[in-house]
Amino acid sequence: MEVTVAVTATAGSPFAPQDGSDGYDLVSVGSIRVTGYPVGAGRVDDTLTDDGEPTAVLLLMEEPALPGQSVRARPVALVHALVDGSPRAEVLCVPAHDPNFAAFTAPGALPAWHADADTLATVLHRLDPGHHWRVTGCEGPTAAESFLAEARHSYERLTGCLE
Repeated sequence: MEVTVAVTATAGSPFAPQDGSDGYDLVSVGSIRVTGYPVGAGRVDDTLTDDGEPTAVLLLMEEPALPGQSVRARPVALVHALVDGSPRAEVLCVPAHDPNFAAFTAPGALPAWHADADTLATVLHRLDPGHHWRVTGCEGPTAAESFLAEARHSYERLTGCLE
């Protein structure tokens, strides 16, 4: 499954693979393995979640995207969090055809990318500093795709825009 993510913000992150599977040398100047890949916050338009908003997305990418840009992406995880104590789901995506993320296929890859629950919560807070974030779990791409499909169906039912 591929989706189009409308980027609304971008922040730095410590996310990078420990094993060099992205092809970057650890010691090269400005190496992404040292600085971390940027993470974009965004949404998938034409979807509707239980809170009445489009599906929220975190987009791990090689180069930062400016707000307003659209990026073709594939979901790799469904992140469950508490935002100020209220449950929220965010879909974690990577660019659809970027070879740097070819091995990133499931939440089991998160620890290898320094993306544990606390680090995810820190990045979410950078993107949305007005709230307290606590990540409570992650599910794989199947759960993320189901979440997106359900949100798409909710949007279609509400608007009558059926494809």
